[in-house]
Amino acid sequence: MKSQLHPFPENSLVGNCIRLAQSTFFDAASARADVLMPKAPATLPPAKSEPFGARLARWMENLDDWLYRQRMNDREAYLAQSQDVFELERRLRDLDRRPYF
Repeated sequence: MKSQLHPFPENSLVGNCIRLAQSTFFDAASARADVLMPKAPATLPPAKSEPFGARLARWMENLDDWLYRQRMNDREAYLAQSQDVFELERRLRDLDRRPYF
């Protein structure tokens, strides 16, 4: 095996690490890529279709997550408008008392 040329001296730590890596990963090197290339199957297995109920449940879960994130962004924007700690605490109490926010 012949090592590839590199800009580091042969006896340096980096040079020794490069030679060690080259000898370790020789099988995966591009010189043997034609032998080790993965082969595609002649026919692909049929795609597994998800039942409609599972797709609908996943879609509803994603929608619920998105709506929750939107509510939290609105809530954080409302709290960020407070001028001091006292107003922030008042806004937090108001949010806790509101059943719809």
